[in-house]
Amino acid sequence: MELLDVIQKICQKNYAAMAPTDLVIGTVVSASPLQISLSAAMAPLNESVLYLTSAVVPKTLSSLSHSHGMENLEHRHTLGDSDTDSALEGEHQTAAALEQVVCTENGVPLPADGSITLNRGLGVGDKVLLLRVQRGQKFVVLSRVYGLKKEAV
Repeated sequence: MELLDVIQKICQKNYAAMAPTDLVIGTVVSASPLQISLSAAMAPLNESVLYLTSAVVPKTLSSLSHSHGMENLEHRHTLGDSDTDSALEGEHQTAAALEQVVCTENGVPLPADGSITLNRGLGVGDKVLLLRVQRGQKFVVLSRVYGLKKEAV
């Protein structure tokens, strides 16, 4: 083996040992405090080494429903290109439209509670895609992963 080949192999092994970035799948084992397990052989990752992206933090929109306490209250509602300027009393029409909205995740309806769920928080058993950074000292939680079998860790 030539010296150049030996040096290249040493560099490749050194680079692999640094593990600058790597995609891994983990399983949420605790939601509060957040803990994610990568394998049964190692301790779960704690919140202190996890960076969450917007795809995995809870986000909801409150219901747009509201009522007017006084009859013939003059005011305007604007939504996109349409608006109302007539006297409104009782429940605003938007509430009826929102009652028909069904939020789903991976084809499963989410519980309806008068709000619209954009993202639910991470829950026990969720499979997540992580990006390992800083030689495995920190992990970015990119998103949930579907289609993988949930297994106890």
